[in-house]
Amino acid sequence: MSTNKVIGESVLRPDAYDKVTGGKGYPVNVRLPGMLHGKLLRSPYPHARIVRIDTSRAERMPGVRAVLVPAEVPQRKYCPVYFVPTLAQSMVQDMVVMSDRVRYAGQPVAAVAAVSEQAAEAALEHIDVEYEELPAVFDPEAAMAAGAPEIHAGVANNIAKQPQFGFGDLERGFAQAEHVFEGTYETQRVHTCYMEPRVCVVDADTRGNFTVYSSMQHIFGLREKLAFVLGIPESRVRVMKPPYIGGGFGGKLDIGYIEPVAALLSVKTGRPVRMEHTRYEDFITTTRNPIKVYLKTGIGRDGKFTARYAKSILDTGAHATHGAEVIMVHGLFGILFGYHTPSALWEGYTVYTNNMVGGGYRGYGGPQGCFAVESQIDEICTELGLDPIEFRLRNARQEGEPHPFNPGFRLATYRLEECVRRGAERIGWKDRAAPASASGTRKRGIGLACQPVWVSGCMGFPDIYEHSGAIVKLNPDGTADLATAAVDLGSGQNTTLCQIAAAELGLAAADVRITANADTDTVPFDAPSHASRVTYSAGTAVKAAAAAAKARLLEVAATLLEADPQDLECRDGKVQVKGAPGSAIAIADVVKRAESPYVQMTATGMQQTTIAEKGTIIGVASLAPPSNPSPASAQFVEVEVDTETGEVDVLRVVFAHDLGTVINPAAAEGQVEGGFQQGMGFALMEHIQFDTETGTCLTGDFLDYKMPTAVEMPSRIESIFIESNDPTGPFGAKSLSEPCVITPAPAIANAVFNAVGVRVRDLPITPEKILAGLGKL
Repeated sequence: MSTNKVIGESVLRPDAYDKVTGGKGYPVNVRLPGMLHGKLLRSPYPHARIVRIDTSRAERMPGVRAVLVPAEVPQRKYCPVYFVPTLAQSMVQDMVVMSDRVRYAGQPVAAVAAVSEQAAEAALEHIDVEYEELPAVFDPEAAMAAGAPEIHAGVANNIAKQPQFGFGDLERGFAQAEHVFEGTYETQRVHTCYMEPRVCVVDADTRGNFTVYSSMQHIFGLREKLAFVLGIPESRVRVMKPPYIGGGFGGKLDIGYIEPVAALLSVKTGRPVRMEHTRYEDFITTTRNPIKVYLKTGIGRDGKFTARYAKSILDTGAHATHGAEVIMVHGLFGILFGYHTPSALWEGYTVYTNNMVGGGYRGYGGPQGCFAVESQIDEICTELGLDPIEFRLRNARQEGEPHPFNPGFRLATYRLEECVRRGAERIGWKDRAAPASASGTRKRGIGLACQPVWVSGCMGFPDIYEHSGAIVKLNPDGTADLATAAVDLGSGQNTTLCQIAAAELGLAAADVRITANADTDTVPFDAPSHASRVTYSAGTAVKAAAAAAKARLLEVAATLLEADPQDLECRDGKVQVKGAPGSAIAIADVVKRAESPYVQMTATGMQQTTIAEKGTIIGVASLAPPSNPSPASAQFVEVEVDTETGEVDVLRVVFAHDLGTVINPAAAEGQVEGGFQQGMGFALMEHIQFDTETGTCLTGDFLDYKMPTAVEMPSRIESIFIESNDPTGPFGAKSLSEPCVITPAPAIANAVFNAVGVRVRDLPITPEKILAGLGKL
């Protein structure tokens, strides 16, 4: 059992009952007195210039209080991504809130504030917009071709970013190869499918200050971006931290249109303005970027990589947004860093099209890269008769090596081999049949995919914020309050951080609570809840703040126990001399003493305490994490394929992961199960469809957009957690979240091939593609 019987326990989430009984803490439930409702008018055209807007009829509609058009909106170009500075050189500043140029179908061109949503929606119908249609392009390779429509002025070949990274001698590496494999792998556009839509309430006061409530993943990022867009100091914007939000998965990592529009409408009306996306609006706001990967790999006589070349083309849509960073994570962590390769070159292209913009999504380019690399590894092993497990381990990195991304860090704890071997044993890999060897119409197969190297946050990444802060305050009843800017996305971040603080303080997990009503004015900066960082990075700050509070607690207790603070410890809600539990005094009594009057009346008269012991016992920390340790993951999947219908059933999943230390096993298992559901949808069914001529989204709700439900999910998802106890993490922890969603697609694709011998290189793996591969279509 770990520290104080808190670390390693499946502590019940304190907000669980609140969520399932209505969740009053969700931002979608925020209501303010006198609040108006805002709605956006969106362009029906994918590429156009606005010639004229007439709002006179809309302004006269019942209940309408204001109409906003592009001419009234600041035209400051910005990057909307929360986790980078607004003018970061590594990103692209190409967005404005509204302009007279439309670049995708659904782009906002006007807004209305009214006394009700119905009144606002009715007024939109009476805004007259005259457009000049322009040529549109929807395919990124066509957009790169000579003569393609220019989407942003001065951007050659519509290429927003063109990074490349390489090492070694590529020509020599391929010359040394005994075998060379080439393939093209393509992934589709999918939505994050969070349950709570994007929603905000913005209240502008008469002094030029703004209070903002929003369902987002970073309160400080929203403050920075909104202040920039409005051209005001950041101190004028106060963003309230929600108790929790209804999912994010990376889809709420950038400022949308609604926050700045609501702010401008609030200024115009003098009243709070609420804006909530419809499900359709959410579907055209943020997605995972489609990426096409051309992959060429050389294999030596010894079964090791000799060279690799890859070209990745990312469809970033109408604006670069996250695309400039997604392509980098994809190329480095998705393509190059996983396995030892002496010589490699990767070329990336982030390309503008007239499609909707892409955004953040759990894995951030990793799933697209992993699908290509792990699928091709399976092809290599099949062609050369190699064992897929031994081949991966032969080329794997080893514990103690320099980190491939930042050689200043090391792979201090790195257990990929243990993940692979334990997962293989659990799934029954040794009994795996040869591809398409089973008889009958329903055939089973087992597939494997790994994510060998990943992150625990963004320490070392250029231009990305990576520091955290926390405040821990002890109360006279022996409990503690934890204040932090880290946002709970629904995956239990609040609970995990409370466990870390409790373990450091020697309290029960239930005795630490997250402070309600925190905001950008009252808590230290923290980077977003993203990049698998909260447990490691925010947890490090929480542990440091709790340690600072504990140090002060022991100083006060030392005066009561007549001991040296260095000889004291906290355990089970008490302070005691180490090794002498009979000396214990309750933490509550120590805090009461610290907050009691300096001179106290007793039955025998006045009693004087000491000045040194007085004051609230509080700890504050604000720091960057000491490293960026890599987790390691291996995913095994068993499927059954109906060769008559092409239908794929996922029967069983085994996921083995090196996460350092398990803080909360139930929460960790939830990450694995939820991640597999998203990865399974990516592999088999999810796909946002668009009209190929107009660019209009055709899958704008959960009726038209197919994703896995409990009916399609496998009955068995088994988690194997390898505890390597990373020395830099809070109580040895590192990350888990994103590899859970990165590996399912290639594991399923490889299992399908093992079952029926059909290799699908473009997602999703539909029944039609399987039947075509079997020669039945």
